[in-house]
Amino acid sequence: MAVITISRGTMSGGEELANCLSERIGYPAISREIIAETASKNGISETLLLQQLTKAPGIIERLTGEKRIYLSAIQTILAERALQGNFIYHGNGGHFLLKGHPGVLKVRIVAPINYRIKKVIEKKKLTFKEAKKYIKNIDRQRTEWTKFLYGADWHDPSLYDLVINIEDLSITMACEVITHTVNLPEFQNTPERKKEREDFYLASLVKSKLTLSEKTRGMDINVEASDGRIVLSGKFYTSGPFPRGIHRTQNDILEVVQTVPGIKDIKIGIEALGIPVE
Repeated sequence: MAVITISRGTMSGGEELANCLSERIGYPAISREIIAETASKNGISETLLLQQLTKAPGIIERLTGEKRIYLSAIQTILAERALQGNFIYHGNGGHFLLKGHPGVLKVRIVAPINYRIKKVIEKKKLTFKEAKKYIKNIDRQRTEWTKFLYGADWHDPSLYDLVINIEDLSITMACEVITHTVNLPEFQNTPERKKEREDFYLASLVKSKLTLSEKTRGMDINVEASDGRIVLSGKFYTSGPFPRGIHRTQNDILEVVQTVPGIKDIKIGIEALGIPVE
């Protein structure tokens, strides 16, 4: 089982490449469908969810961590989809959302600015100046978005397994390179990989439940899963007595996590941090 994520700048040929790969190797190519499915399953506005994925974080979002709540829900849907079989994801931040997931081939498509400007002019009927401004604005938002959420620069080639310049290699040639790579033994299914995928999904599901629940929303909780056993760690801030704060928080966490099917054991290691009072 393999998942191919395609990261690209605006008008860099990502969707065209995804469709080429889908026809060549038979994997379904998905993008916006994930947004609709996530919104439907979690009772979230699809418009709001798309906005959270594409726009740079504002001041309030930086303080509340609101974007992480929606990203956690999307990650869970992607992890669930991976349990069903191979697919190509050319949506926003796939290589970040599936970081640590087994059998993921992370591809980055790049193209010179003039190549991209030409594509924007053809598709959106803009002037050269307008097209250049359009591209720079979207690239700026994506750069701010990834730095805020992941502390990473999405241009960094070390984040990807393959970086392909489609000015030098055509979409067809890029498709051939990726097809060859994804057929290597490292991306084939094994019992160990299947278990790792199940663990990843369970951890993602628990994390999503915690971030979406009013009782535990906003807590910085790390979730690890192994064969149905969940380990939770993290920190939260309290202005009250520490023992009472920890006890109340642990009960809230347990109440949320216990609603997730398939869990055999739960271990909680949460640290309470006092808010300084002058």
